[in-house]
Amino acid sequence: MKKPLTIVLTGGGSGGHITPLLSLARALKGLDTGCKVVYIGLKGESLGDSLKKRYQIFDKVYSVPSGKLRRYHNQSLLAHIIDVRTLLLNIKDFFKVLAGIVAAHRLIGQIKPDVVFSKGGFVAVPVGLAAKMHKIPIITHDSDSVAGLANKIVGRYAKIRTSGMSSNHDNSSVTFVGIPVDERIKPISASAQRKFKEEIGFPPSSLVLLVGGAGLGSRDVNNATLAIASDLLKKYKALYLIHFTGNKHEQEVKAKYDNLPKPIKSRILVLGFTPEFYKYTGAADLIVTRAGATTIAELAIQKKPVILIPAPQLTGGHQLQNAQELNSLDAVEVIQNDSKPEALMGTISNLLDHPILRKKLSQNIGSTAKADASKALAKILIAEATLKQGHL
Repeated sequence: MKKPLTIVLTGGGSGGHITPLLSLARALKGLDTGCKVVYIGLKGESLGDSLKKRYQIFDKVYSVPSGKLRRYHNQSLLAHIIDVRTLLLNIKDFFKVLAGIVAAHRLIGQIKPDVVFSKGGFVAVPVGLAAKMHKIPIITHDSDSVAGLANKIVGRYAKIRTSGMSSNHDNSSVTFVGIPVDERIKPISASAQRKFKEEIGFPPSSLVLLVGGAGLGSRDVNNATLAIASDLLKKYKALYLIHFTGNKHEQEVKAKYDNLPKPIKSRILVLGFTPEFYKYTGAADLIVTRAGATTIAELAIQKKPVILIPAPQLTGGHQLQNAQELNSLDAVEVIQNDSKPEALMGTISNLLDHPILRKKLSQNIGSTAKADASKALAKILIAEATLKQGHL
């Protein structure tokens, strides 16, 4: 009897990589119902009840400790050296990585997978290095225009490297597959958009602006939105605002909105985080967000007009490059992080005033979508796992 394929998926560390892995796990099960899919995440990562339910797609879930190397885009070498706090945190996390390698080595020895897949994130480093020690084939995937540090390390030993953006690498050995996204994300029809608006408590004929600073939120994006929200809602009587703040900023932002007149405040919905983000983006007529590749991929499938505010401080400047690439295709509008709130107000107003411009952005970002990314990546993993079994 043929041994079931066993595939380990790893990635995350801040929660940003798990949705693609959930989607990939479903695609793997769809192609091979007997396939055993194991997730190795970061020790201590917290999950909401809804996300825990979605984890049931995995046959087993494990965790290992790990740490990260704190670097900041455009920070000089001298700044790195004299930043004592960051230096001490990096030293502390180095030992976490060593502990993670020991734990991952033991786990990989127990699981005996046919292939290990790394989505990036600092937990992928100990798992990837453990796979190398056990001579397990490694496949990596980078969503952004710039490869993350974890996959730069693990990618040295990868059998196959894949990417989410066609311009991700100049190296022809990297396979472009797109970005696996939440399997619940679909193109949005007019009727589906009205339904989503009703589900979240907005009139179906309303004009909806959604603002979000990625999963953890962004103080800069929150402050810029707070500065213009009242003027926007006074100017556009049919406008409703969905403001995703990140959990740690939610109460602070709500308190500031509480000072607004009730008729305006009643058209504002403030949320820290939701595992059903697709419903709110589905309801939106215009979206302002950070320039993370997975979020962009989701919005491309939904064909949403988007204003990107790339986070400039992230290592490698990958959000800046993501935004630049899409802006060159006339697929998004871009506002720099240090721009005055008035610049954001002007760009939002221009798009709200001109539905044709919003439609143009929708069509152009939609042309970049790869809705079959999960299936394409699953085929690569299954083929490599099957090949590995054939060599046993």
